[in-house]
Amino acid sequence: MAAQDTSELACVLIPLAEKHLLLPSVTVAEIAPWRRVRKQPETPDWLLGMLGWRGENIPVLQFELMNGAPAGTPIKPGRCLIIMNRTRHRGGRAFYALAAAGLPRIVHLTDEDVTNLPVRLGPAETATVRLGTENAVVPNLSYVEEQLATIR
Repeated sequence: MAAQDTSELACVLIPLAEKHLLLPSVTVAEIAPWRRVRKQPETPDWLLGMLGWRGENIPVLQFELMNGAPAGTPIKPGRCLIIMNRTRHRGGRAFYALAAAGLPRIVHLTDEDVTNLPVRLGPAETATVRLGTENAVVPNLSYVEEQLATIR
């Protein structure tokens, strides 16, 4: 009997206000407690502000607003910040942060653990999947990083 390939992918499940994000763990540089961010004038609603982190100023975004939630949608302040490694290798900042509503958790997934759900996606989403009893959104990190590139 041949051995089956049961490759696992280590992921981070990040709670947002009304959904969860599912990210490969290699995209996460650090999980930090919530800190005040410096609001920038004349920026999109989804940009909560800038955060001083390891000697750099990094943008902090609210995923729900970037994904098309109407401005003024009540979003609770974050519980922690997910510092992200940028996935694109062109110019711009090497890091940015996502506001999370709760503490993330590590999950190890195989193909059998994930079921793709046929739902309408926002511009910052690639897919919605079912993980056991929970649904999670796979974000479109290229879109997120393209939006962040417009911030000066």
